Parts: sequence; structure tokens; C-alpha cells
Amino acid sequence: MARHCETFEHTADVGLSAWGDSLGELLAALAEGLTDVICDRRAVGSGQVRSIHVEAEDVESAAVDFLSQVLYAFDADGFLAREATIEAVVAAADARTNIRAELAGEPYDPDRHEIKTEVKAVTYHQLKIAPQGRRWQGRVILDL
Repeated sequence: MARHCETFEHTADVGLSAWGDSLGELLAALAEGLTDVICDRRAVGSGQVRSIHVEAEDVESAAVDFLSQVLYAFDADGFLAREATIEAVVAAADARTNIRAELAGEPYDPDRHEIKTEVKAVTYHQLKIAPQGRRWQGRVILDL
């Protein structure tokens, strides 16, 4: 189980570039990277769990929908995700992708969580989610 995510600059936005040993690991890395863009994820506890389920026509759409749900959890409820555990299933017959995830985190606390960046949306611009050899790699641009 290995995964990694880092940010890169993109005009007035910020991008996430990540890899994982599986599609689930890649998506977990991107979710955790999204929280790191918003605030320092190391300051976020993991005492609460949120479940997310998305289904989409393809892997890339499912990834955007999933990350949008992670962002919505923060925007709507102030929930910051410290860790993500993901089961991602790609149905071979119709190529639909199902993602079931659990986010461990906690509510935003202004005394402990300094907001670094306000993320408006997860975009499809230059989106790439695909297997690369024995790993999955991904790239997504966040609208700030």
C-alpha cells in the first residue's frame, strides 16, 4: 500500500499530481492532497468518519465527483479529511466506476486549523487518471 501526492502551480490555480499502487490508493492520495491544499492536514484529527459513494461513466468523472464530495464536506459542513480509505471498482462491461470511501477527519476548528487556500472547485481541465505500468497516476487542477 503506497501512495503519494504533491502540488504544482497552474496559472491562478493549483494542481495535484499523485500516484498509488491501485486506483483506490491514487484517489486516497488525491483526497488527502486536497485537504493539504486547504490547510495543514497534520493538524487535523481523525476522530470522525464520513462515508462517500459516487458512481460515474468513467474513471476520470468518478474521480472528479469523488474529490468534489470531499470538498463539499468541507464547504457545507466544515469537515476536514485527514485520511481516506477507498474501494474503487471499475465495471468491465460498461466501464462504470463505483467509488466507496471513508474519510477520517474532524470539523474545522479555527483555533487549530489555519486555512491556507480557498478551493472553489475540482475541474476537468488537464484531468488525467490512468494506470501507468503497475501504478495508477493522476493529475487534477483545483480552481482557487
